[in-house]
Amino acid sequence: MFLDSDDVVGGTSPRLARRLVTMSTAGRARAFARTSLAVFALAVAARVVSVDALESLTSRAAALASAAPDHPMVERAVEALVRLERAIDATFERLWTEVSENFHPFVIAGPLTFAYHEAVYFGAWTPWLAMDRFDYFKRWKIQPDKTPSREMVMKCLIKLLKSHVFIQLPMQMMFYFVAPYFGFSLALDALPKSRDFLWQIPVFFVIEDFYFYWIHRFLHHKSVYKYVHKIHHEHKYPFGIAAEYAHPVETFFLGIGTLLGPLFFAKHMVTLWVWLFFRLVETVEDHSGYDVPWNPTNLIPFWGGAVHHDFHHKTFEGPYSSVFTWWDWVFGTDKEFRAYQKKLRSGKESWAYPAVFRGAPNEKSLDESKAAKKLN
Repeated sequence: MFLDSDDVVGGTSPRLARRLVTMSTAGRARAFARTSLAVFALAVAARVVSVDALESLTSRAAALASAAPDHPMVERAVEALVRLERAIDATFERLWTEVSENFHPFVIAGPLTFAYHEAVYFGAWTPWLAMDRFDYFKRWKIQPDKTPSREMVMKCLIKLLKSHVFIQLPMQMMFYFVAPYFGFSLALDALPKSRDFLWQIPVFFVIEDFYFYWIHRFLHHKSVYKYVHKIHHEHKYPFGIAAEYAHPVETFFLGIGTLLGPLFFAKHMVTLWVWLFFRLVETVEDHSGYDVPWNPTNLIPFWGGAVHHDFHHKTFEGPYSSVFTWWDWVFGTDKEFRAYQKKLRSGKESWAYPAVFRGAPNEKSLDESKAAKKLN
């Protein structure tokens, strides 16, 4: 099977798109398998590189910059990066000193991490909640005529808080006893460097996305769906906090996927907190129901975003990935999504991904929504 150029997933460069279009399904599978192995190999290689080696590399770069009088901009840029890194590391060290001196490790790994999760999760939802209250933002609403009611949000919120307190909080407390077996640390002398986050966070996203794809796809099997995953799909037009609205079994197994990267590649609570921030913001955005033009993820190749996941909630079909688009493409579980997008781009509907760019205004649907309100 071959793809039309319009079917290639968003964020792909024209040259790469042309190459992908001419590849067979087996060829695409092999190419992405090699890419995945390469990413994993790079992650392992980066993990085994010591902090001393990285510091030596930075020192050499600074020395080269200082020895290059013809390139003062390079020297200033390197010095600025070194100062920024030191400032960030000093901030992390100061904050973690306060935390480790005032709280028992059990409290840090359990209740404190839980409180941090709640603050980030509901904080990430706040902008999307505010946007639901203004018609102006409906131009970027994926389903502009579908806004969650107050009752729907309150029902979700109450069930969600119960799930967080009675499922997630105990899981966080269990983490305190499990983490030492993986070499996880809360020690100040093992504090990670900020530069480590530059490779760790992308690698964590790749690991979590692969794990999520297969668990999510399994949850849609007819023998499992109605008992577990059906709860999450009560919302055909999702909103931010619906991201973690799920059955306890689903919460448990998907939560494991979130911990895999830090457990195997980081082994420090600070890294887990930094990763949780990005992961929670991403999953809330996926369920926001909006595709805004100023979202930084629009610049990331193969990023699925709210458009992919909103379609999944609307149709109960693929895509199944949480972050990237490649696994659905390789395994053919985004065919309905690509066919629907092709239909939208043909002019039969008013909105498409990507129309010209991510976050294209949904002007026609917005006008239709306003007209329907006037008639009612």
